[in-house]
Amino acid sequence: MDYLFDPVVIAEEFFWVSSIGGSFTADILSISVFRKKINIILHHLNAELENANKTKMRFFGILNHDLRSPVVGLIHFLKLKKEAPELLDEETKNRLENQTFKSAENLLVQMEDLLLWSKGQMDHFQPEKKLIFVDEVFEDIKENFGWEDRVHISFENPDNLQIFTDKEYLKTLTRNLTNNALKILEKIENPTIIWKAVAQKKFVELSITDNGKGAAPEKFRALFDENVSIGIKSGLGMHLIRDLSKAINPEIIVNSKENTGTCISILIEKPS
Repeated sequence: MDYLFDPVVIAEEFFWVSSIGGSFTADILSISVFRKKINIILHHLNAELENANKTKMRFFGILNHDLRSPVVGLIHFLKLKKEAPELLDEETKNRLENQTFKSAENLLVQMEDLLLWSKGQMDHFQPEKKLIFVDEVFEDIKENFGWEDRVHISFENPDNLQIFTDKEYLKTLTRNLTNNALKILEKIENPTIIWKAVAQKKFVELSITDNGKGAAPEKFRALFDENVSIGIKSGLGMHLIRDLSKAINPEIIVNSKENTGTCISILIEKPS
């Protein structure tokens, strides 16, 4: 604990000041100093407690939001297979088994993402930035969403760009952005997602564009504002994206047009 907030130091100062001359004035002074330092300690501890509570609320909110759906899907399939196997022909059974398997794999990835986010909430934890190829990130997306056959996902990186960042943090960001886009496109005809990498003057821009319905700026507040309630269903994944991006310091820009689609850009440091 900092010297200023050390209770032993404060107590020693209290008795030292009180012992000088034993005067009434010294006693009043010592009590005043003691109370001020105690108030500083309490304010400091309350701030730490409030921050810990916010982290805990986000943690359980994300657990409920991102992990519940895959588990529910798995349970429903196993229950159907156990209680009414006659309803499943061979083709349907194979299709549901494949979907369940991919869902379980996705659940594992999301758990790893959540653990990384939790680690990032620890004091003094620092991401490890290094030079990586953008294609490493794109290949990770392809691998984790290869099961998706309804939405067409394409990748554009003609200049084979490199960036300087923490690879695992960025992978987590891009996976969550992709997952959010897939949810948005659930009821869209001919759904498409395009990931692009474009070199700008001072940074590399990674962008994900979907052809969904778009949304008003208010819907994206959780990406930028820590005070947005985590009870909002669509805001939980955004909280995770915001907190992870804060750790590696890219700028996030949202351009969404209603009935047209959404483009979210991540501006990442160019290699020096």
